[in-house]
Amino acid sequence: MGLEGIAITDHECLSAHMEVNQYAKKIHEKYPNFTIALGNEIYLVDERKSGQKYYHFILIAKDLYGHQGLHELSSAAWYGMYNDRNMDRVPLLKSELKNIMQKYKGHIIATTACIGGELSTKALAMVNAQKKDDIETATLTYQDICTFIQYCKDIFGDDFYIECAPSTQQDQITVNQKLFKIAQNYHIPMVVATDSHYLTRTDRPIHKAYLNSKDGDREVDLFYEFTYLMDEKECRELLNKSFNNDEIINWIFQNTLKIKDKIQDYSLEKTQSIPKVEVVFYPQKNQCEEYPILHQLFMSENLQERAWVNECVMAMHEKKLTDKIYYERLETEANVILTIGNKLHDCLFAYFNTFKHYIDLFWECGSIVGPGRGSATGFLSNYLLGITQLEPVRWGLQYWRFLNLERVELPDIDIDLAPSRRPAIFEAIRKERGEYGLVQVAAFGTEGTKSAILTACRGYRTEDFPEGIDVDTAQYMSSLIPQHRGFLWPLKDVIYGNPEEDRAPVKPFIYEVEQYPGLLDIMLNIEGVVNKRTIHASGVILYDKNHIFETASVMRAPSGELITCYDLHRAESAGDVKYDFLVTEACDKIIQCYNLLSRYNEIPQMGLRDFYNQYLHPEVLNTKDQRIWDHLSAGDVLDVFQFSTGVGLAVAKKLKPQDPIEMTAANALMRLMSEKGQESQQDRYCRIQKAGIKAFDDEMRQHNLPEDIIQKLHKHCDRYYGCCALQEQMMEILMDVAGFSLAESNAARKVVAKKQMDKIPALKEQLFSRFDDVRVAEYVWEVVVAPSLGYAFSLNHSLPYSFVGIQMIYLAINFNPIYWDTACLIVNSGSLEQLPEEEEIVNIYEPEDFSEYEYEDLPDRSGKKKRRRAATDYGKIARAIGDIQSAGIKVSLADINRSAFGFAPDIENNQILFGLKGILNVGDDIVQDIINNRPYVSIKDFLAKVKIGRRAMVSLIKSGAFDSMENRKFAMAWYIWQTCDKKNRITLQNMASLIKYDILPKDDSIVLASRVYEFTRYLKKVCKKITLRIVNKQVEFYILDDRAINFINELHDIGVISFNAVEYCGQFIINTLLWDKFYQSEMNIVRDYITKNQNEVLNSLNKIIFVEDWKNYAQGTISAWEMEVLCFYYHEHELAHLPITKYGISDFAKLPTTPIVDKTFKRNGREIPLFKLSRICGTCIAKNKTKSTVTLLTTSGVVELKFRKEFFALFDKQISERGADGCKHVKEKGWFNRGSMIVVTGVRIDDIFLVKKYNSTPGHTLYKIDSINDKGEINLISERYSSETA
Repeated sequence: MGLEGIAITDHECLSAHMEVNQYAKKIHEKYPNFTIALGNEIYLVDERKSGQKYYHFILIAKDLYGHQGLHELSSAAWYGMYNDRNMDRVPLLKSELKNIMQKYKGHIIATTACIGGELSTKALAMVNAQKKDDIETATLTYQDICTFIQYCKDIFGDDFYIECAPSTQQDQITVNQKLFKIAQNYHIPMVVATDSHYLTRTDRPIHKAYLNSKDGDREVDLFYEFTYLMDEKECRELLNKSFNNDEIINWIFQNTLKIKDKIQDYSLEKTQSIPKVEVVFYPQKNQCEEYPILHQLFMSENLQERAWVNECVMAMHEKKLTDKIYYERLETEANVILTIGNKLHDCLFAYFNTFKHYIDLFWECGSIVGPGRGSATGFLSNYLLGITQLEPVRWGLQYWRFLNLERVELPDIDIDLAPSRRPAIFEAIRKERGEYGLVQVAAFGTEGTKSAILTACRGYRTEDFPEGIDVDTAQYMSSLIPQHRGFLWPLKDVIYGNPEEDRAPVKPFIYEVEQYPGLLDIMLNIEGVVNKRTIHASGVILYDKNHIFETASVMRAPSGELITCYDLHRAESAGDVKYDFLVTEACDKIIQCYNLLSRYNEIPQMGLRDFYNQYLHPEVLNTKDQRIWDHLSAGDVLDVFQFSTGVGLAVAKKLKPQDPIEMTAANALMRLMSEKGQESQQDRYCRIQKAGIKAFDDEMRQHNLPEDIIQKLHKHCDRYYGCCALQEQMMEILMDVAGFSLAESNAARKVVAKKQMDKIPALKEQLFSRFDDVRVAEYVWEVVVAPSLGYAFSLNHSLPYSFVGIQMIYLAINFNPIYWDTACLIVNSGSLEQLPEEEEIVNIYEPEDFSEYEYEDLPDRSGKKKRRRAATDYGKIARAIGDIQSAGIKVSLADINRSAFGFAPDIENNQILFGLKGILNVGDDIVQDIINNRPYVSIKDFLAKVKIGRRAMVSLIKSGAFDSMENRKFAMAWYIWQTCDKKNRITLQNMASLIKYDILPKDDSIVLASRVYEFTRYLKKVCKKITLRIVNKQVEFYILDDRAINFINELHDIGVISFNAVEYCGQFIINTLLWDKFYQSEMNIVRDYITKNQNEVLNSLNKIIFVEDWKNYAQGTISAWEMEVLCFYYHEHELAHLPITKYGISDFAKLPTTPIVDKTFKRNGREIPLFKLSRICGTCIAKNKTKSTVTLLTTSGVVELKFRKEFFALFDKQISERGADGCKHVKEKGWFNRGSMIVVTGVRIDDIFLVKKYNSTPGHTLYKIDSINDKGEINLISERYSSETA
């Protein structure tokens, strides 16, 4: 294009900078004078508040120090992130820019940005005000402009520029012309920028479609018309529309090139630096002289090295591992660590010391640390330092899988923590290292194959498709994409084929796409586009105080968590070191089980770490206990790690492991893949196990393998009955049989383990080249490599994971299993008790000097901390209870004398007690009062001891908490009778209720009196009063409206009253005294009746008051009560006896997971699929308005329903009307409220039920079940309430 440089300035995001900076090096090899500047288009505001305009402003780093300034400025913006109008906002305050720039003045360039900048916006506003002769607004706006320019000049000096843009749009032309005058007046250079949102003009339709696919209105036609990269010629032509003066345009281009000349060439890449912690001081000592490296470390000047070797050797003696083999292994590992550290120019021993330090902290924060995962378990020193828990020499775990001299790189240790304790762990580390001392690694999601198709269809626009392509067609297109070993083909393979992968173009897909001109280009260009930021599953980076900006800046994930601006690989290129702090619910389950065992005195009082070391550490577990393997094979222990799914249970039952190694094999084999029609690896394992290892030997000989290869394969595979189940096994075979080096075998492992499918052909070719006989190569490939292509476990990973499963089985079989079952239910239902300090913080507004504040202490604008608890996930609770009931474990109702806060074991009855905290309307304070005031002998006793509101008490009764004392229905009746608004005596004060409930007799006199009573209330409420002077007296009158006039006339006509309304000034009025006299006379009739029939009337009214309260609080069956307040059915589901055949109801669990095409029809010459629809029903237990989903509890389990957004909104809203009394009254609640029962039509897609119907489908998409009779028959409603049909 003839350009001399380019500046990358994403909107408040530095995430691309490392990748761009690395690419710039390649550019400079060919174009040494081409400049690639790195900058940031920030949002600059005066304060953080909602509803404001977020002005754009450009910052560009001149050098490496300036880029550090971008890091710090961007971090300040992201630190203060808040939500405004459903978008995360990350503006930078002007005060923050001013303060931070004091350090970086002369190192950062600033421009006024595009038409969205403050200067451009106000310049345009000033011109518009002048056109309207609004002198005051124009003057005030000009003053703002002057203030802003002076602010920028003070901060940036000669590095401040005013920016114009090439365009034919009138607003931009107006802005360009006005900014030129301002630049001239202030002697500020003007530059030109193209604000490129897409690369070339031809990309505009793709960019437009992508924006169309997103929610919200966007100006895609005009605003982005010229936002692409231009060459100088086009830029000049467009600028002519604004200036029509070559001298001015030349001046602008010269100024722009001056920015280029200010940009230095610098690299963001740095050598990684290991974060350090303080270590115990060990003096130098002359020890281990027979082991040179260990001796060198004992005598080292480096405290980190001395700490590592002393801790390791002391642990060896404590564990009695003093044989020569252990010293030799430690010597080898020390040599590897020292050598790699020297090559990386850092003390690698510090990495392990740091990890050990934080392992201790994790335990202190209340989390267990798992036995280990991944290759780190192969290092003896990791075991000695307590980082891992399996003794690697005993278990045959190879050290070279973790680190070796052929692979000079930092180690990578993964550990498992409890999810519930990670917030506390992060807080503790930040307390130690500073607020930015721990930052989670960012990850960025992209548009995959399926996502690109759906997004492109959603954003596609033509005359025939003004709203895009319908979702059914888009889903159908995506269903035509083939997959291989669990991976969808990329679109380019689908369209053009891929001979290397033996893939032909998919003609049905191509045919469908070609029906929509331009759609294919949109899809191909959207695929791979970054579309979201999120958090790496486990990676965190530890920073030393005040050093983060040297390598990175922070952002926030949508959840508010601090994350790095770079993804993992770019962060490591910047010099950061990643630590993997993973979480598994298995850890939480073990912790909860420990808590229960401790609480119920099943174990001596001890801390979590002591309990773990005494009962669960792999060193102390008795793996020869046959009960472990019997229960594993039977599958009767809940949630055994890695063996709780259908596949895991089936493999355990099939392979029947008898020791940890066989369990490891089973764990690995369930993940291996076989080509369609071929024997699975599990079947192969069982076949050879049953037939004996000779079957494996015969097989190899039938394939004419040489004797030496046969013996080598026996050595590596006999343990696993002829299967290559593990990564290390594959590596050893490749080295031993195919002659691979350690580096080559490790590279092969990475290709397989990281699913680098594009490198598989080269790996296969490399393997085949090592054999003279292609048949031998083919056998080795099929037996050793091919099964791992889907996913393969490492022995170093699978073995410790097997021990986690063993730990769980141990807890279930050595203590009453109800403790373990309860722990699983607590975790699976999300019912872990959260401490107040762990509550989520939202709507963050921070003071100017944010560095003084901890994240938890950020005030909102009112100066108060703003916290909220995460909403209860009732769907998760229902699913967890359903799963545990399916396993034959009983979950009982809550018990007022025995239930705890959450789920608790009921040892006596071998069941799990429902927790009081899980009952609707029962808050934490009430639960605490209930527990503190126990025991209770009756409901009366309970009410005397606990101060409780009516809603909470009703919920307790509905939950069955008092069932041990009283029949539930009777208890509810008694309580409502005791608390309803009963009357002790009937007077005229009760007249409204007597009329409302039709208690008074129907004789004419009483009926008339009742009408007079109601009319009088109307007079006093609606009709205004007027005071007139009559015969020197002030007399009050009611001003009558039409209704009042008609009633007065009626009374006068029938002779009940002698007076009548009179006309005054065009209005009819009536004397208040005369009316009141008549009113009292009528009320005397009622008074007399009440006096004579006091008891009868009193009983009738109280009975009705009770019935009305019953309807309001206690309507429905016992099952309905349980669903309302517990979110599960202790008794049978309300729809358990529904005649499903009569109503055409299907069982979701039995529906196919992939939609079945029922028939097709032609439209515009192409085939449109119609899927076979089904109907399911159940009880609504939760909803997500953002996702338009409803969680439905059917008679067979929990189902997630997905609705169209507008359809969901229509049936979710509550319908109210304003009544004659002027108040709003609820006429119908939303259909998706918890406890509502519905019937829906749609199609199952994986684990989701997509609610839909076609025009040809009989009936409605959605019905509400209004009632159920004793036979299980239901009354269905298909339409929402309407005043016209009511």
